[in-house]
Amino acid sequence: MQKTSEEFIRAVSRYKKIAIYIPGSPDPDAIASAYAIKMILQHYNIGADIFAERRLSLAQNQAFIARLNIPVSFGREVNVNKYDAYIVPDFQNNLVEKLSDKIPCAAHFDHHGKSDTGIRADFSLIRTDVGSTCTLIALIMKSLQLDLGADLQVISTALVFGIQTDTDKYNYMTPLDLEALDYLAGNADNVILEELNSMPPSTKTLLYFKKALQNEAVYKDWAFYGIGYIDSKSRDSIAITADMLLKKTGHRLVAVFAIVENNYRKETYLDVSLRSRSKAIDMNKLIKKITPNGGGRHYKGAYQVKLNYLKHTPDKEMLWQVVETATLETLRRSRDTYYISSLESVYNSIKSKVQSLIKTGRKKDPT
Repeated sequence: MQKTSEEFIRAVSRYKKIAIYIPGSPDPDAIASAYAIKMILQHYNIGADIFAERRLSLAQNQAFIARLNIPVSFGREVNVNKYDAYIVPDFQNNLVEKLSDKIPCAAHFDHHGKSDTGIRADFSLIRTDVGSTCTLIALIMKSLQLDLGADLQVISTALVFGIQTDTDKYNYMTPLDLEALDYLAGNADNVILEELNSMPPSTKTLLYFKKALQNEAVYKDWAFYGIGYIDSKSRDSIAITADMLLKKTGHRLVAVFAIVENNYRKETYLDVSLRSRSKAIDMNKLIKKITPNGGGRHYKGAYQVKLNYLKHTPDKEMLWQVVETATLETLRRSRDTYYISSLESVYNSIKSKVQSLIKTGRKKDPT
């Protein structure tokens, strides 16, 4: 990691001011990563500001940035005239509309796997053997041996919470996550972490959870739950509901979906959160076969489909019925084709090994 960390510093040192941009949902992993990157840049006298494409909807996440006083501009466009470059943390695609064609991407960090539609970055660190992007940033901090003074406690607390969130409260950690936590734990504020973890689900989330149970559609060992229309301010309830349903039910995979309405950005889109209890399911591969507008890692993933063209339909209930029917059918087909393609992959692998053994045997045959 030492060489990697030095390469990162060389890449960002070309610039005086950088915009750290969080596309998609600004969850704790993305926010904490962005904040830690900002503080690392500050140590090297590089200015940086954090921007998030969407506003926070989960009360726990709102409390997280308020309690740690993390500076983030939500839902605001970046004034490219003020920045020399941008950084994307915790997102598969580093191609950002209205940014990528004007200023370079200085760095890209993620733990979900590479995107086919991304662009070149001066520095790129994409690792799928970690449970969170916060782990990558923590290991860079450890490698650089930075003296961050009084800021170290806030940064460590944020990174620990990010790792905790994306590893489902440490249930799905890797050796690198453990290494990062070992480095951070002694400096993190456990009182703040306890406060954040003790927050119960919101009333709205519990209502969506109840509605999801009423609309359960089981297909083989997968289950799907449509919850209708929700406001963008409650969008994170989709993911939380998926987490709760996976724990409550015995299904191998669950998917929760809703039509999200964002009046502030004048957006309407289908949002689907998937959760699995099986590491054998490649969530990223599964989602990418449905749409490029999403991604995943082991155990969880999400995707979105824009519906702006249909947002002015006079009959919203009919639109929901169409979207629900199409989503259920897509997920059912995904369940079947995913296992068929997996079996084909296994068959081709076995076939290749058999052919290799036959060739080897022929070469050894003296006749």
